[in-house]
Amino acid sequence: MVVRRDGYVRAALELLDEVGLDGLSLRKLGEKLGVRGPALYTHFKSKQALLDQMAETMLNDRLAPLDDPSAMDDWAEWLARRARTIRRTLLSYRDGARLHAGSRPTDRSAMTPLIKPLLRAGFTEEDATHAILAISRYTLGCAIDEQQHIDGDHDEDPAASFEYGLARLIAGLRADVDAANPPDQDVA
Repeated sequence: MVVRRDGYVRAALELLDEVGLDGLSLRKLGEKLGVRGPALYTHFKSKQALLDQMAETMLNDRLAPLDDPSAMDDWAEWLARRARTIRRTLLSYRDGARLHAGSRPTDRSAMTPLIKPLLRAGFTEEDATHAILAISRYTLGCAIDEQQHIDGDHDEDPAASFEYGLARLIAGLRADVDAANPPDQDVA
């Protein structure tokens, strides 16, 4: 059976749901697909390379529609929708948040298109990068916490807590960009 790289990644995501991150191995993936180790190693140099690709694939499908330039008019709403989508996606996979937390980006240039809506809104390149990272890390942290307390042992509503924090972060970002770019005032 010939399996393409994307097929390996999607099969690995299915296996993740079955066995969890601690149970996932290249050997188990090979057994699931009926292939031997060398076939996997032609696509992935290591288990970490597979995990990195899994984390990226898990989010790319769901985030692609949000990154359409026509959907980015309101930077704050766009950023909030991205964060909500990331959270839902990470929670939709067993150990999805842990997988993402331990991964490294496979494409170092991926940040460039993400900061464009923020640059148009008046953020500096450095502030835009920090804003994306802050929202992403906040979202990941919330998802990790939520997956660790899967049995409903939270004292609060995790979704409501996430929304509260997200709103505060975006409000702070809005205040910073507004202060850095005050509207022109007509002098009479």
